[in-house]
Amino acid sequence: MTEVCLPGTGGMVPLPDRWLTCCWIEQQGCAVLIDCGEGTQIALKEA
Repeated sequence: MTEVCLPGTGGMVPLPDRWLTCCWIEQQGCAVLIDCGEGTQIALKEA
């Protein structure tokens, strides 16, 4: 099963409740992080 997590869905400027864009895709134990904006590590920690 493919899992998709969107830790960041904001625009060009980070807001207190929305991080810059980021997409985490995982399938069969293999994960890919796409379009990592500033603050991605914080968003992933909170996700």
